[in-house]
Amino acid sequence: MTKLNEDDLFIPIVVYLDYINVEYNKFLKNNFNNITPRDFTYLVNIFYHPNISQRALSDLLIVSEANVGQIVKRLEKNNLVYREFDEKNKSRRLINLTDNGQKVVLSYLDVARVWEKKFFENYTVDEEKMFKEMISDYYQKSIPE
Repeated sequence: MTKLNEDDLFIPIVVYLDYINVEYNKFLKNNFNNITPRDFTYLVNIFYHPNISQRALSDLLIVSEANVGQIVKRLEKNNLVYREFDEKNKSRRLINLTDNGQKVVLSYLDVARVWEKKFFENYTVDEEKMFKEMISDYYQKSIPE
């Protein structure tokens, strides 16, 4: 058997990010019923981008418009979002949160704060900020041009 050297023990950062994501998803499932972690990604983005079109949401989330349509339809059925025609372009529909959807997002953000507080409890505010900036930068560099 070949002995591994230090360079052979490389673990890609994406593996750690996946571990964090798995634990975060478990945390969410324990705090919310009938809403998937992916739903929260959609809901939070709609919260921060009111009157967003399906195309703009698909661009933002880097998914197909068909995928957005399918998830938005389910969120609409669960009274979390609604779609309405754009007054300036009748062929485009804008997506917004219902009152119930806003309550769910605000509740989710409170729960996310608790999780993040635990996650960063042994770090300074500056270290937390640096980590978030590095993760954001890592994400930006991962997008193909």
